Amino acid sequence: MAPVGSMLGVALLGVAAAVRSTPQMASMVTEGAQKTSDPDSAASKLATIWDSVVADDNEPGPPPSALAPLKLMSVVKEIPILGHLLKYLVEDLTTTFSWRHDVGLPPGHIKAIHPIGSVAQVKLSWDEDAMKAAGYTGLFKTKQENALIRIGPAGAPKADGMAPGAAIKIFRDNLESVNTFMLYSLRGQKGFSQFEHMLCNKLSDFRDKVFAERKLLDSFKMASKYPFTTGLSQWAEEPGMLPEDTKFPFVICLRPIDSIRSKFEEFKTKKFEHIQEQLGLLNARTNLYDIYGAAEPKANLTKIGVVTMRTKFRKTKFGDTQLFFRHDKFENDLMVRPDWKDIVDDEEFWFEEGAANRYSDVDPGQKESLEQNAWIGGYNPGSVNEMVDDAKNGKESLLQTGQRPRCPFAYLHQGDSSIVHSLLSK
Repeated sequence: MAPVGSMLGVALLGVAAAVRSTPQMASMVTEGAQKTSDPDSAASKLATIWDSVVADDNEPGPPPSALAPLKLMSVVKEIPILGHLLKYLVEDLTTTFSWRHDVGLPPGHIKAIHPIGSVAQVKLSWDEDAMKAAGYTGLFKTKQENALIRIGPAGAPKADGMAPGAAIKIFRDNLESVNTFMLYSLRGQKGFSQFEHMLCNKLSDFRDKVFAERKLLDSFKMASKYPFTTGLSQWAEEPGMLPEDTKFPFVICLRPIDSIRSKFEEFKTKKFEHIQEQLGLLNARTNLYDIYGAAEPKANLTKIGVVTMRTKFRKTKFGDTQLFFRHDKFENDLMVRPDWKDIVDDEEFWFEEGAANRYSDVDPGQKESLEQNAWIGGYNPGSVNEMVDDAKNGKESLLQTGQRPRCPFAYLHQGDSSIVHSLLSK
């Protein structure tokens, strides 16, 4: 008779094989981070969230509305008469900087920007020599294996292109996560390949902004003085280290690996319904992006690491409606690096910033952009008066976009009995 231990081992191997034979279960057992005995460890927090991602795999959130960016125009509160009503319907953008949770969106918040995306677990591996030379602290000192990346366009793709973007969340033991956002350009690119251009957490301003772009920018400035960047100082924190002793890059960028960029060239002319049509072709353990950084404003980029997929990408409703990536204020960086303030407070600085401008020598693609901010969507009023007139007359473009939800302001301005019509006719 075989020893009990031997029989038990055979039985366990059989159970494991049976589990792995089910694709969904195999994925959950072998893929990415695993929970530890400490629920507040970085690995446990990531694994718990990943369970929710996998639970509704291949079930995306609601399709992006071309009108959703109107909800971001908090500056409309300043419009006479109409603003008094709209202030209850637009979003308080300060919550995108202040909300401290990974799961669950701030009250009243929708993902009007980056509404649809796919999520994967990734690791960030740093170049040891580059990091030693730079002297960066905190998360920059060691490989970060407990991280998520969410990739998707900044808004609904347009007829000739879209704005590729990415958000990264790194989990920490016993501390809140750190986050950042990266785009090629606020106006996006021509074509639809996610991997055509480099993405940076510093963006450029435009001199020829149209009215809607100016209103969106004004709205973001109500939340932060620096709307073209997110902060990185939290990435450099270490227990017991004084803030002035931390060191972090001024900017980080994700440059698509050359082989990945070549592989996705065919998608430049293929408009997608969901970015998973591209990302679903990638497998775990794929090197996705090289990480570049610059230690100071106006400095050249140097390669400091690589982003590698730990799992495949997942199209997930949870990722679109519950998973929250916080914008960290650049003001926090300036508290540690006040010597940067005079540079970034020069308005001209931001016209030259970003992947398409200052860092274009590293970006693999040709400089290009669409004519209109990717966030604007299908409604692009030319003035406040035009917005008021459209509201008064119940303009169709304000009320309906194909099968998309009606504008949240619709009930205010429909017909002769509407509140807005009554106010404006006085």
